[in-house]
Amino acid sequence: MASTTEDQAAVEFPPLLSKKFNITDIKQDMIKWDKEWEAAIASSTAADVLKEILHFMDDSFFTLDDLQFFYLDLRDVQEGAAQTLRKILHEGHFDTIWLLLDASEQRRHILHGLEKASEAPTIWGQDCRALCPEITVSNFLLEGGKGFVGFLAQFLGVFESSDPALLPNSWWQQASDLPNPWWEQTSNDAKKQRSESTKIVFEVATINRNKFIGFFLLFSLSSILHDITHRGKGMKDVLGIVENTGAYFAHSLAQVKSSLRDKPLLRCENCTKTPEDIGQGVRFMVCSTCKTKLKFEVHYCSQFCQNEDWPVHKKACGKKKVSKGLSGTKGDHLWKFNGQMSPIADMMHNLPRNQDGTVNLADIGVGPCKGQRSPAAERQAEMLEADKDVDYFLFTANDVPVRFVIDDPGAKVVFRINRRMFMTQTADSGLEPMAEYMLKHMSGYPGLSRDIILKQLCAEHGNDTAEKVTEWERKTRERGFATGTMIGHLSKDFMKMFGHPFFKWHGFLFSLAGLLLICV
Repeated sequence: MASTTEDQAAVEFPPLLSKKFNITDIKQDMIKWDKEWEAAIASSTAADVLKEILHFMDDSFFTLDDLQFFYLDLRDVQEGAAQTLRKILHEGHFDTIWLLLDASEQRRHILHGLEKASEAPTIWGQDCRALCPEITVSNFLLEGGKGFVGFLAQFLGVFESSDPALLPNSWWQQASDLPNPWWEQTSNDAKKQRSESTKIVFEVATINRNKFIGFFLLFSLSSILHDITHRGKGMKDVLGIVENTGAYFAHSLAQVKSSLRDKPLLRCENCTKTPEDIGQGVRFMVCSTCKTKLKFEVHYCSQFCQNEDWPVHKKACGKKKVSKGLSGTKGDHLWKFNGQMSPIADMMHNLPRNQDGTVNLADIGVGPCKGQRSPAAERQAEMLEADKDVDYFLFTANDVPVRFVIDDPGAKVVFRINRRMFMTQTADSGLEPMAEYMLKHMSGYPGLSRDIILKQLCAEHGNDTAEKVTEWERKTRERGFATGTMIGHLSKDFMKMFGHPFFKWHGFLFSLAGLLLICV
């Protein structure tokens, strides 16, 4: 390459790919710039990208000294990114903080990293983004931000285990053996000056691909770290959660948030199937009258289903925005919880609400069982439904009932949610934290003991209950709760966060979802 070693890091070619794809200037509209790059990458192959680069260079353009310098330069950039990442991880709770951030804040940090990486000193500038199909906002926002967390772990793993640290990507690797597509079109005299191989150009492009990724991580992580250190506007509330509650509580809320749906499902209003249920190629229809007159969409998978549903739909068609509110659809006010949190959403659907959207603790009863209870468990359920003030009935050795009533409102919420989920057989677990709590508070009660309570629970819920409860208690200690119970500790954090046992509908549901995830 016709440059001195000192000049090599500054070598930069004019934009080729951004011009080819007609990419908007990032300074004019960053969101549009990002979407256009994502679309361009999705519509291209690695061979397409490398072919454009080969318009202007081939393997004869670089020397072995150039390659050695490029690798050293790459390592310096990656070391900067790795140091910043280690610093953030050392501060603690990064995964929790990132997942609790609002999606708009996550997007801001990612776009900042992309913008600065596009301005950083690489050979092709922002065109290097075309070499990095995995570096997209949509990829990193998957599952509430878990896509970004996973990529950070991958980068650090590769960096610490190999030198040079080149992130693998099957899409990019497809161009590794590409012959020079312009060599045959070159005159015989010119061929003497050009190389038929593209191995070195591919290697240089791979180095710059990883350098771009290094710069992206360096700048995006620096942006996050700045907001954490200076308690930025979008970071302040998240830090409040992490600092004022137990680590396990905050972590579990973050896991819940990342499991929520980004968009409502499409379901046929008649057969209730989703496009995924039916298979590839299906295109849902909408009621044209409702869409035109009301700007409201009622979906059908076929003309047959639309006709079959007409006797029901015609009453509101074009007059009122009415749908069946099918699970997970836009008409379902709990659509965000469809998926991993579906059992919780189903349970909440069945609870009566007050006019202001609140739920009374007494309404979190036992409910009908989806399977079959043991006779002892059935007796427990009947007694609980008859006396809604009681959280559980315990029995002495002489079978005398003892009313167990929890005074702590936060603990009562967690206990009752677990009780309902377990006793209706909506969830496979939930009994263990309940048992732990009862053993802590009732083992010394007259006529009761640890053995008596565990014997009762085994009769109600299976002979392996005592073993499960003992294992749960061990895990509670491992989680840092040396004294007390999991429910007891969570109730304190619960009340710090939400202040009162009667919550507005969505806040109430989100809270319960997080706590239930912890306990089961």
